Amino acid sequence: MRRYALRHTPYALRSTPDAGRWMHRAICVLLPAFCILLGSCSQKYIGHSVIDPGFDTRRTYSVAIMPLLVRGPLVTPGSFERDRAYGFLLRRLMETGKLRPMDRPTVERAVGLQEYGQQGAVSPAKAREIGRELGAQLVCLAEVSIERDSVISATVDVLDVGTTTTVYSGTARSANPVSAIAAAEYALEQATEKLVRTMK
Repeated sequence: MRRYALRHTPYALRSTPDAGRWMHRAICVLLPAFCILLGSCSQKYIGHSVIDPGFDTRRTYSVAIMPLLVRGPLVTPGSFERDRAYGFLLRRLMETGKLRPMDRPTVERAVGLQEYGQQGAVSPAKAREIGRELGAQLVCLAEVSIERDSVISATVDVLDVGTTTTVYSGTARSANPVSAIAAAEYALEQATEKLVRTMK
């Protein structure tokens, strides 16, 4: 028995590093693939957007962004980072290089934010009226809807205040089981993608 144990001990010692190297290689190959798969499953859906062919994307415009509307059965005050989503939308519009957002407090005062709340929405006609009062050329209406199963949809409409024309309309959906705000930002990014790409 003693001779058998001595004869097999060197084999066990030699096989341990080989097994370790094999496991290391397997982890290095499979872990990135798993992360990519997880990321692709947790996010995107196909979006849709339309830009009016008569809209001059070479010009610079002042735009009044209406308060972000958030809908959903589970939405309660403070349950969604509305300010962060609004800030993300603001940055997306500024990425065009030709849309100049008006001061947010000024727009919110004009809308009457205390009466706006979560139940109401600014109608296109009211938004145009407010935009004209503030001297804006365009107004932006955006909505985020929080659905079940961590799915979030976003709609972004840009309206000409002088006419009844919707110069841009974009919608998109996204899902992220970890972070609702991350899903909302991704949906807003996709909903504004064509506008940013066309005006840049």
